[in-house]
Amino acid sequence: MKSKNGFLILKSIIKPEVLKQMGKLTEKEATLLMNSYGIKCDVKLVKEWLNEGKFKGNETDGIYTIEESAVYDFLELLRWEGTAHEPGIDDQTKLSRLLEEVNDYRQRVKKLEEEKSELERQLQDLLGTVPF
Repeated sequence: MKSKNGFLILKSIIKPEVLKQMGKLTEKEATLLMNSYGIKCDVKLVKEWLNEGKFKGNETDGIYTIEESAVYDFLELLRWEGTAHEPGIDDQTKLSRLLEEVNDYRQRVKKLEEEKSELERQLQDLLGTVPF
């Protein structure tokens, strides 16, 4: 059986008590996982996110554990935040963000065309002919 985050779980081999602990992260481990994906956060911020309900955790004897899949789900939401693909945004916001993206790409294309022209000019100066 394949779980949501891609780990293969062989239920027939793993003891139930071990299986129950698989995929659970401490606040520190969740922080390190997010850091490895380029999310700048510390344990304090992870605790804030837990308190805000950004992802779910369980507290036992003052120690939180967080489902690894919940962290991956949160990372996926962060990935799309602020883009036209952010879940839950209205159509007007989505359209506005898409138009911004189109304008950004047009500016990039224009800059690349200018760079290409300059490089062609430099090549022409070096070779003494028009290469294209």
